[in-house]
Amino acid sequence: MKGYIEFDRFIDLEASLEQLFAQIQREPMSPTSWKWAIIAAHSALQASMCIALRGSVGFDTWKPRHVKIWLEAYEKSEDLPDPHLDYFMELFSKLFDGQSGIDGYAINWLNESRNNLVHFNTDHYAIEREYVICAITASVSAMIVASTRSKGIFFYNEQQQLRFNTFCESILARLKVLVNG
Repeated sequence: MKGYIEFDRFIDLEASLEQLFAQIQREPMSPTSWKWAIIAAHSALQASMCIALRGSVGFDTWKPRHVKIWLEAYEKSEDLPDPHLDYFMELFSKLFDGQSGIDGYAINWLNESRNNLVHFNTDHYAIEREYVICAITASVSAMIVASTRSKGIFFYNEQQQLRFNTFCESILARLKVLVNG
């Protein structure tokens, strides 16, 4: 559509992975690089969870109250409301349900840290480098698992899957270097 900038969940996932990889490649890693790496990892994981959960309708990605409101409007042939995406940790619980081997503590830490960095409301904020690396590693592992738990189509073509796998492998390899650096 001419004049519009279009986005979709996979574009968001891929752009977030690209941003994450760009941030962790910086030499030296600045505090700003770490901040944007956390934000990008969170964004990529949220996108991958939403892709995996969307199924044919997407109800599993919405807040339960909004599913109910939307369905009531649909049944009454009323204007359909814009549903709200469910909370990050709720999406995580819906997709992984404690059975994934993914470090839920690290994912929760990533979510809390991202929220603190995006809604920065103090004069100073400090986080341990080791926790950042652990949380980003857990998020990439969760993305890989999410791609195998999809309730619908996760990748629409081989190129998407190839780029996704390449980004994930490259990010995990770089994180191993950062652990020792």
